[in-house]
Amino acid sequence: MRVHEDAAPSVIGAEHMATLDGDDDVPETAYVPAARVTKRDAEVTLELRQTASGDRALLAFTSLKELVEGCGDGQAWVAVRGWQVEGLREKSGADVILWDAALPIEERQARFQEGNR
Repeated sequence: MRVHEDAAPSVIGAEHMATLDGDDDVPETAYVPAARVTKRDAEVTLELRQTASGDRALLAFTSLKELVEGCGDGQAWVAVRGWQVEGLREKSGADVILWDAALPIEERQARFQEGNR
């Protein structure tokens, strides 16, 4: 998986962040925002965001419902095992994992925005 450098235009403040308390809280399946892929794509590009403190963050969600609420119903995503999220953080160069973080409303992806049909 690759990091999508152009996918981090915003800054996520503390009011949009959530964390998990420990390994026991990591879900069986996690949903991670990614660039849209096609059947021909051999790699998935993960989207990273910047936090208000300057960290590069990998967003991960405990359910599709949380992903849609946090990123919008047009957000592309990949499903992975919950225990794999830490490895994705390391591979992507992200500093932190933000679980179930909500993006500011103006940055959420609507299903029928240009290019998302």
